[in-house]
Amino acid sequence: MARSHKRKSSRPAKSHWFALLASLAIVGVIASIVVVKWPREKLAEQYVRRPSGSVTFNKDIAPIIFQHCAICHHPGQAAPFALLTYADVKKRAEQIAEVTQRRFMPPWLPEPGHVRYLGERLLTAQELGLIQQWAEEGAIEGPPGDLPPAPRWTNHWQLGTPDLVIEMPEPFAVPAEGKDIYRNFAIPIPLAAARHVDAVEFRPGNPKVVHHAAMRLDRTRYSRRLDDKDPGPGFAGMSLPETTEVPSGDFLNWQPGKLPYRAPPGLGWTLEPDTDFVLQLHLHPTGKPEEVRSEIGFYFTERAPAHKTFKIILDWPAIDIPAGASNYVIEDRYLLPVEVEALAVFPHAHYVAKEMQAYAQLPDGSRQWLLWIKDWDFNWQGDYRFAKPLRLPKGTALHMRFTYDNSTNNVRNPNQPPQRVVFGPQTTDEMGEVWLQVLPHNHADLTTLARDYNVTTVQKTVAVNQQRLHRDPADKRAHLQIGKALFILGRPREAQPYFLAAVQRQPEHDEPHYFLGLIRRMEQQFGPAREEFETALRLNPANYKAHGNLGLIFLDQGELSLAETHFRAALELNPQDTIARKSLESLLKNK
Repeated sequence: MARSHKRKSSRPAKSHWFALLASLAIVGVIASIVVVKWPREKLAEQYVRRPSGSVTFNKDIAPIIFQHCAICHHPGQAAPFALLTYADVKKRAEQIAEVTQRRFMPPWLPEPGHVRYLGERLLTAQELGLIQQWAEEGAIEGPPGDLPPAPRWTNHWQLGTPDLVIEMPEPFAVPAEGKDIYRNFAIPIPLAAARHVDAVEFRPGNPKVVHHAAMRLDRTRYSRRLDDKDPGPGFAGMSLPETTEVPSGDFLNWQPGKLPYRAPPGLGWTLEPDTDFVLQLHLHPTGKPEEVRSEIGFYFTERAPAHKTFKIILDWPAIDIPAGASNYVIEDRYLLPVEVEALAVFPHAHYVAKEMQAYAQLPDGSRQWLLWIKDWDFNWQGDYRFAKPLRLPKGTALHMRFTYDNSTNNVRNPNQPPQRVVFGPQTTDEMGEVWLQVLPHNHADLTTLARDYNVTTVQKTVAVNQQRLHRDPADKRAHLQIGKALFILGRPREAQPYFLAAVQRQPEHDEPHYFLGLIRRMEQQFGPAREEFETALRLNPANYKAHGNLGLIFLDQGELSLAETHFRAALELNPQDTIARKSLESLLKNK
């Protein structure tokens, strides 16, 4: 049934009972190592009503609450109240019955019956029926002897003592009121040598304010410089710097209730020295001033990764949803050039997304579902690990199809009345993507997949941004993105007009000048190339690649002192710049 609301807040409205029970059970995410304990058909069973008065808390309801709800609803967790005793549950019996019947709680977004995941948080028909009957009949307590032992949790690391613990250098203060906050923290990782990682455990520090966390690695020090420039701990922004990356196809994220996950033997990743850990926290005020100081624990193994996973992203970043549109659709497709096993899936969108479909069309014509969410809720996003790896043969077509509702019928629409919504990183913008973690059979297949996927992604960048330019010829970012994509595809002459247009529309941006310098240098126009690189550095003194290219120009021209200066500047900004390092070593050796 369509509903509307009149709130003017930038955040979606929730009914009073949904707000109260916003954390009733564990978030529907992957990471649990426990596979669902009931067969799929039990989800569709009809509840057979018990004799009146026979359903009690101690015998029937406590086991359900302890297994599915108490993990978040105990002291020190994100939930606003505890559900550990009869008194706790009885006073909310009607609300619990309502939100579980509507399947708002436990919060699990994927539709049951299409694909199985680890750690599914789904109540069976029998469990739902027991809760309904118990609440209707007055929430009877029952004999004390029927009560199972209350669950116990440790406040320590769930995977045991980590081999290395890092934390935010100082607490971050979250104000009592206001909009949600995205804050990024660059944390140096003290390693003298490379170590192999098979697990990462995140501890939010203050789960009441941490909605979710994204974690990345940065070996360039760029994130650290942004952190240093921004007053106070961390730096603002929903978009992480382009210099950050996720290792080896992993997702590295956290949501309330997510359990830490150990990679299977041979599927870990390697953490290099001189790396910064970049932690992005989505924080929401609680009504009183709070502080947060998160910790990250690393678990090392002596076994080097035998295989590498790969991350495939399906998306269409040219979203432009008219106000009032209730069935706006984006789609994307990728054809697998090799056979892989799919291990996990992660969807992402913002507030006006409604339905998400991701599936694999196999070469024999059959369909393998990867994900189906009929009612997306930004507040309960997570990633999902398949209960068993899914074999996807060569020639399989991966599909994503997202539907958006930007009308008054969407109760989660942050704009009332609705407004035009376009692609962007802010929560009031929109996004739409599906990440798929896959495992190729061998290194050769991984190389083939990476090469093919990267070319396909760059070609899509051209198509997406051409669509943006068709809509808005003055779109400066679209000009730059097309130029970069064409340059990567080995078409610098075609790229040049787009860089020139980007310079004209955004003269304070260093990137177009940097790429024009590359083109001039390729054409051996060293004077104009030098001018472009120097302009890029004037606009952005942290552009280490411009320093490196100036060093190469001066090296070619025999101006060794200037070349050395620029190589050293590049390495000061990014110690991992291998071209600058090797060039400097060669220069000093032959000096």
